[in-house]
Amino acid sequence: MRPLLLLDFDGPLNPHRAEQAPPGYQPREIVEGEKTWRVLIDPRHGAELAALDGSFDLVWATSWEHGANRLLSPLLGLPSDLPTILWPDRSPVRRGSWKTPYVADWVGDRPFAWVDDEVGEAENVRFSGAHQLIRPVDARVGLTGADFAALRGWAAGKSFAGKVFPGHS
Repeated sequence: MRPLLLLDFDGPLNPHRAEQAPPGYQPREIVEGEKTWRVLIDPRHGAELAALDGSFDLVWATSWEHGANRLLSPLLGLPSDLPTILWPDRSPVRRGSWKTPYVADWVGDRPFAWVDDEVGEAENVRFSGAHQLIRPVDARVGLTGADFAALRGWAAGKSFAGKVFPGHS
């Protein structure tokens, strides 16, 4: 069983806090009905994520929820049926990201890597096992080659074959 790769969109794949488009990113508009979002997309990320799909099961962990498959996956060349973590409540928590309790419930005991601009020390403490990688991403820069190298290295250094982890398949 492969580990999960939990993907946030705004921050890691759309550096929404950047003053200008970081190198490799292109401005794009997403239109659905009367709603329009302006995002920054690096087309290389789709190929990087597709390559990681051999080592991970990709999962959307973004506030776009099911809209990620419909609106974001096509921009990145990703499958339009990726599992999606839903967020029933976005209330602030005392420490860490508001997503953390939902991620913990969703992943169960399954190994995972999580890329998000709102994770940090609280998530490293909460998920302190050897089967988790918490990768904070600067929302002014987005995912970099170093982030993808860290994900590849973490997956390559782990042996999940033959181990059974309850959770989502």
